[in-house]
Amino acid sequence: MSDIVIIGTGHAAVQCAASLRDLGNTSSITLIGPEADLPYHRPPNSKKYVIEGIPEDFSLLRAADFYENEKIDLVLGETVESIDVENCQVMLASGKTQDFGQLVLAPGSQPRTLPIPGIEHTLSLYSLQDARDIYVRLSAASTVAVIGGGFIGLEIAAAAAAAGKTVTVIEAAPQILGRSLTPDLAKRIRSIHEAAGISIIDSASVKEITLDGVSTDGDFIGADLVLCGAGSVPRTQLAEGAGLETSNGIDVDQYLETSKPNIYAIGDAACFLSAGGTRRRYESVQNANDQARALAKTLSGERTAYGALPWFWSDQGSVKLQMAGDSRDASETVTVDGAQAPQAAAFCFDGQEHLCAVETINWPAYHALSRKALSDGRVISRDQLAGADFDLKAALKS
Repeated sequence: MSDIVIIGTGHAAVQCAASLRDLGNTSSITLIGPEADLPYHRPPNSKKYVIEGIPEDFSLLRAADFYENEKIDLVLGETVESIDVENCQVMLASGKTQDFGQLVLAPGSQPRTLPIPGIEHTLSLYSLQDARDIYVRLSAASTVAVIGGGFIGLEIAAAAAAAGKTVTVIEAAPQILGRSLTPDLAKRIRSIHEAAGISIIDSASVKEITLDGVSTDGDFIGADLVLCGAGSVPRTQLAEGAGLETSNGIDVDQYLETSKPNIYAIGDAACFLSAGGTRRRYESVQNANDQARALAKTLSGERTAYGALPWFWSDQGSVKLQMAGDSRDASETVTVDGAQAPQAAAFCFDGQEHLCAVETINWPAYHALSRKALSDGRVISRDQLAGADFDLKAALKS
């Protein structure tokens, strides 16, 4: 019997366990995850490890002795197959069972699998082992095709191009990053990648993948290695099997509790009820960590609603892309150019003309100021942005 069982060993799971101990919670805690590696930081997988390989001292979420020192039972290389809600028990693939008092689901997401002939010839990136596999194949390749123009696919494409590979990105939509960025900044990121030598084919439907490359509805792209970066989907299988409510993830309320008492969900798989009454799901380290901290408070007796401002970053070749807020709420966008190209910021306004998100390219100072403005609910008007001498720092002081 463990007072708190956490399924997952990613950012959300480990942060939740660590936060419980930081709060003085002495409950027995068990972390269960399918990967054999100690819990690690995931961003370097696409930003570094696929090109440089994985060092022996790869970046851990916590030191190796943390779990023993904090009396956290870490179970690696073990898959949870089902949840018995009525008897408060999880069943493991090994045949073992684990009783729980409270259960936290932090299963994360998984790469989207496309129903395309030959998809088995591609590699996708999620785990550290995936990064190992891609590194080996990428080291031997000279031509690379990436299916999907999202953040991770483009990060890998940029890294491969910088390593001297000939890279082609194949995107089904009319624009890369079309579901993630405002149109103007998406076009700018595209131009940056194309200037670095990456060929981008948009509005293309992949028909077949072979050992020699990719057939689309209009062309054949030869490639020694084909990577699939067509986004990800939340891991909801356990929740669905247990009868929990799911939609675009595992549905939770503002306190991150599922439709069953004493079962919670956090991280990439959690679809939470926002303050505005809409369901949102974010795949980011920030969201994972902040949800974990909020839930740890609730599990420690301080019932805490989740409402942290979402923010995210991505290294896109030579530039850093940073976002604060949620541009899905935007009905109008105003773009401001910085002093040094390609520096830029896109200010997004919702239907009530409130600032709802800010996206920046190579402008970390504006990103930090924007996070503060959005968190504090500061009013910034479109008229202010239209001025040639607009200064965000000065605007926040007024």
